[in-house]
Amino acid sequence: MDETKSAGNTKKAVAVARADEELLASLGYKQEFQRAFSGIETFGIAFSIIGLLPSIASVLFYSVPNGGPSAMIWGWMTASIFILFVGMAMAELGSAAPTSWWSVLLDTLAVIKALAELVGMDHANTIGSVSAIASIDWGCAVQIMAAASIGSRDQSFVATFPQTFGVYVCVVITHAFICCFGTQLLARLQNVYVALNVLLCLAVIIALPAATPKESRNTAIFAFGNFTNCVSLRL
Repeated sequence: MDETKSAGNTKKAVAVARADEELLASLGYKQEFQRAFSGIETFGIAFSIIGLLPSIASVLFYSVPNGGPSAMIWGWMTASIFILFVGMAMAELGSAAPTSWWSVLLDTLAVIKALAELVGMDHANTIGSVSAIASIDWGCAVQIMAAASIGSRDQSFVATFPQTFGVYVCVVITHAFICCFGTQLLARLQNVYVALNVLLCLAVIIALPAATPKESRNTAIFAFGNFTNCVSLRL
């Protein structure tokens, strides 16, 4: 009985697969799946998207004058707990069904078709990628102008918003140009990016603190307990 049921399920799966191939062929597509990225190259893209150090540096503009060290440390730790719960929930859903199925499982029948098409046709992912890339490129522009300010004599250079926005536009154009490269070349570049990201993390997390003179280091009490609101001080 079990063997008969298993054979029936196999035939059904083959029929579904053949129907999918015929549907794709009618639309002018050939069913194929090519892996251009190796494991380390896929990790390189994921690590770049996470943007560990750039993400922290991009929000220092808000955290330093609005709370100081304790706001950065305890705020980051508090947010990390909630983000962990979100990640666990997404991992649970992802282990059970593809992303296009999430809308089917989490909403009512009245809107399932529209949501499934929105996710399945990759519209939602496209919108998310556009907004994410815009924020990443803006963070890059802010850091470039911050480096220019630090490198100027007596830090006399202070970037204006139009100047920062101009650099942002240049970064977006450069980003678009790089993305026009072939998939194979982008895959090979990930090995370079992985090495650069790891070296950057080691330099900032280990080498920079180790090379800082003792008289310039902050105490643990200052790092974990100091709260400074520069906005209220200015008022």
